Amino acid sequence: MSHLKGRDLKGILDVNRDEIELILDVAKELKREQKIGRPHRLLEGKSLGGIFETPSTRTSISFETAMTHLGGHMIWLDSSRLWVGDAAEEDWRDTVKTMDRYLDGIAYRVGASRERLDKAAEYAEIPMINASCPMEHPCQAFADLLTMREKKGDTKGAKVAFMWGYRDANPPAGLTNSLMMMAGTMGFDISVACPEGYEPHPDYMKAAMARAEKSGGKVEVVRDYESAAKDADFINVYSWVSPEVWAKGVENHFQADPVFQAEKLKLKDKWCVDQKVVNMAKDDVMVMHPMPIARNQEVTNEVLDSDKCIIYDVAENRLHTEKAILALLLGGYR
Repeated sequence: MSHLKGRDLKGILDVNRDEIELILDVAKELKREQKIGRPHRLLEGKSLGGIFETPSTRTSISFETAMTHLGGHMIWLDSSRLWVGDAAEEDWRDTVKTMDRYLDGIAYRVGASRERLDKAAEYAEIPMINASCPMEHPCQAFADLLTMREKKGDTKGAKVAFMWGYRDANPPAGLTNSLMMMAGTMGFDISVACPEGYEPHPDYMKAAMARAEKSGGKVEVVRDYESAAKDADFINVYSWVSPEVWAKGVENHFQADPVFQAEKLKLKDKWCVDQKVVNMAKDDVMVMHPMPIARNQEVTNEVLDSDKCIIYDVAENRLHTEKAILALLLGGYR
């Protein structure tokens, strides 16, 4: 029985190198079984609650499909269904402790505050999986790493140029923090290129660098695309803001106050990944993005529609890595 059974996955800090390897190995096995048409109903009769406080395409579809493939099912729980949502008449503790009696696990996509995820994990005895929050997006980081390995083999010593790109909306910084932690843990290099004021969270920078010292990886922040792209094996494009700005946007169609939006708009022309930027990296560089993409804002159509772009491979691997996470945490994999 996996020692991950019954554990939470709130972030990359919750798992060590060996546990990450285990999740990736199981993901590869389940992906192979799906390709050859071999069923793997490892979670027969089990139920996953999917709490989604913000819109979700890939995360919600992949988790629901994952549970179906594994023989279980997911119950969609948005704010219109829970009394703590639009009705706002029940204490969060009572809601979570009740779900704990019905479900075998919860995938929770948090809105404004990471604290709600931490509290839910505290109240529930069943596994709590972070399906994206203002601070981390571990499931996306797993899909990124699986895809990188599929494309280029062992990623130890590989370099990822993690490029901030302008977009009108204000996504959370979760993937930035999670992928830095993944790099530090697994020993690949990550060079985060971003404007001043858009730095990754300092606590995650510190933790990622500490892990990198042990793994042989490298974590750095630079202020231009050229420095990040030099010798890069992968260019991963994303737009993000601080948790505070993100929280304001949750209730305002993902827009911040007008002053912030006006200042951010000044970055539009400089911070877009185009073919010129791609040409700064290795000849065989591959381009990633977690999606949804603001086309021709964060990254140009020319880059996205080229043979170097692997965004749909990454999106597919959300399914396979989440199946592995679910099978291991909910106890179906032996």
